Formats: sequence, structure tokens, C-alpha cells
Amino acid sequence: MKFPCTHRLVPALAMALVFSLSPPVRGDAYAPIWLVPEDIRLDVDPSRPGGMSLATLAGDMAKPGLYAVRIRMPSQLRVLPHIHPEDRMVVVLSGTLHVGFGERFEPERMRAMTPGSFFVEPALAPHFAWVRGEDVIVQVSGIGPSGTVYLDSAAPGH
Repeated sequence: MKFPCTHRLVPALAMALVFSLSPPVRGDAYAPIWLVPEDIRLDVDPSRPGGMSLATLAGDMAKPGLYAVRIRMPSQLRVLPHIHPEDRMVVVLSGTLHVGFGERFEPERMRAMTPGSFFVEPALAPHFAWVRGEDVIVQVSGIGPSGTVYLDSAAPGH
């Protein structure tokens, strides 16, 4: 008996086997975490441009494994084109963040992300941001280790 489409099925099964045998990327084990808003303290991070404040909610961005951080970006902050080594998921919690993708800061390519908006910053995809109005607070999640590389070596960076 001949099975149709086996030439497509074999590579898919081989990939599934490889992924099933690969150990998952893991960081330190987590204990339950409960944070209410008054527990979350955003501290100025001098390594970030423009007076951004950061609170680590879970994990450690510098280490392998899942992390979640909350970042406050002050009014009028322009974040020049940069990349991250990992995929990041971002939720805008307050304010309006204007975000664009590309190697040059081009306001006409930006999209206004209002509270409740979600976007993904794919690994190594150049992007930029601008806080035109009130301060913006975002929550960022990813799998570290994380980092930031600005495309313009003269730009303020980490």
C-alpha cells in the first residue's frame, strides 16, 4: 500500500523529534509571585537613555530564562533605532507610545500604540520609539539574556 504525501511527512516528523529531544531553555525556577501596583517601584535606570525607569517583575533580563519588566519612558523621549537579541512582547499600560520599525528614525513610519495595545519586537529587528505626550509605561516580556545595541554608535545606549 502506498501512502501519499510521505515525502512531506518525513521531514516534519524528523523536526518534531529533534525539538522533542532538545532541552527547553530555562532560567531559575520561579516561586509564586503576587505584585499589586503599590509593590512595583520604578527606579531610574542610568544605563537607559533619557531617564527611563524600570521595575523587574520576574526573572532577570541579563540571564537565560523568562523575564518581565515594567518600564516608564518620560515625556518627549526619543529612542533611536536599536535591536535586541531576543524576541520581546510589549503591552502599553499607560500613555501613547509611537513605535516604528526600520534602521532610521522616521516619524512617518510610526504607529501610535495607546493603552492596552500589544506589539512584538522581533529579535534583531531594528525599531525606534517616541513618547510625544505624557509619560508612557510599558510591560515587556521575553526570554533572556537580553541586551540593546543602537545602530548609531554615537546614540545613548546600554
